[in-house]
Amino acid sequence: MAALAVSALGAAPVAARDGDPCRDAGELYSLGLTGNHRLICFEVTSPEDFFTIGRITGLAGDTDIVGIDHRVANGLLYALGDRGGIYTVDDDDASATKVDQLDIALMGDFFGVDFNPAADALRVISDQGQDLRHPFAGPTAGTTVMDGTLNYVGPPAVSPALGVTGAGYTNNDLELNTATTLYDIDSNLDQVVIQAPPNSGTLNATGKLNLDVEASVGFDVYSIVRSGTTQRVRAFASLSQMGNVRFYRINLVTGNARLLGDLRPTVVDIALPLNQL
Repeated sequence: MAALAVSALGAAPVAARDGDPCRDAGELYSLGLTGNHRLICFEVTSPEDFFTIGRITGLAGDTDIVGIDHRVANGLLYALGDRGGIYTVDDDDASATKVDQLDIALMGDFFGVDFNPAADALRVISDQGQDLRHPFAGPTAGTTVMDGTLNYVGPPAVSPALGVTGAGYTNNDLELNTATTLYDIDSNLDQVVIQAPPNSGTLNATGKLNLDVEASVGFDVYSIVRSGTTQRVRAFASLSQMGNVRFYRINLVTGNARLLGDLRPTVVDIALPLNQL
């Protein structure tokens, strides 16, 4: 998942429909973070029809949220603040509770935030090439690690790689026999990349987006497990062009972005809840 410039503020979105939250509709849905800290939800096939859950409250030492994602180990929604605060966020009322803190300062304007389901660690990348890892388990739990600067081996070699602002791990499950791959979106080169190995920051392009996108990218990869096998890996993104945000299905192999609909709120990050369809 990816996020906003830490200074971004937008107009308050108005709920586009009344009724139960999206999870009661029986369709695949996503949560969205807006530029002014609202948490919304919408079905992926009709993103223009959104429901406002509320404004995120409870920040302590942070003034902005730079990204959201679900932690596979417990299924909870987490948010990362611009000063490195890590929060759980209640998706019923958008209230946040601080649970941890990065001990390396964030560097950049736009960020990608996603949990590694295998390592139970939060990955944070930025448009300035920063590559952080914050484990939640194991002997280094709670200690932020500065991994290798985002880079392209080339030719031509590029380090740091700038403009990489979307991050999403595949296979969001706890099955021991499934591996995970970290995909990013490079908003400067308008392409999907694999970050492998993630700790080295090395980027390898898979395919070009069919769009010229701006730096604010929301990105998430969703899958389900049936009979111990990961199935239906689907990637989604909120992408901005000339200030207009739209929601897309992303082909991780070709990079092709297929339009699903407009996002009338200024959505800066997305997170699909686990264990849906």
